[in-house]
Amino acid sequence: MQIKTYSDLYNLVTALSGVGSFTAEEKLNILQFVNRRAFEAYRTSPSWPRYAVIGEERTVSSTGVVSYAESSLDDISDFQRIYRTQPFNRNSALEYEFYVDSNGANVLNLIANDSGKVFVNYQKELPTFTEASTDIPYEFFFFLAHAVYADFLRMDGQHTKALQEEGVAGTYLALELEKIDLRSNNNTINKKFSTYVNRQAR
Repeated sequence: MQIKTYSDLYNLVTALSGVGSFTAEEKLNILQFVNRRAFEAYRTSPSWPRYAVIGEERTVSSTGVVSYAESSLDDISDFQRIYRTQPFNRNSALEYEFYVDSNGANVLNLIANDSGKVFVNYQKELPTFTEASTDIPYEFFFFLAHAVYADFLRMDGQHTKALQEEGVAGTYLALELEKIDLRSNNNTINKKFSTYVNRQAR
């Protein structure tokens, strides 16, 4: 999947703003805006391919809990589905019911001879971006640039221009969400999920 660097993003924000350089305080504000807006984009859909993990084997404790964190695996942000066996193979897989609390996913219908392993569909956590980051998601890139610029304008008291940039940012994000919807229409993995765009359309 395509990525951009934080430097690429910062340079675009600088170009949009038309200033030669930002102060140290402004640079810190921009980084904070980037992380806030990236989280906003990330939360609009549970189906961003970059963060979606399908049917990963996880340990379930004797009390039926699948932890958010497991050694050598990505931390889980949101549990989506839990299966007894590897899903989407030739044979159908039993899907467990579960509820989530601060410890993880509590699996409700485990049976005595289960193996201590389950297979989880989940959303990976969004990383915190820094000035040294080289992993800015391309699908967020133009949304982030225009949304961060809007935040900068708002901070500077230019509220009308900020609203215009907010609209541009929203258009870029909506285009990426539409791509997810198009994939989901032909993808059984995502049939239970909906994006912000198609929820708003109802």
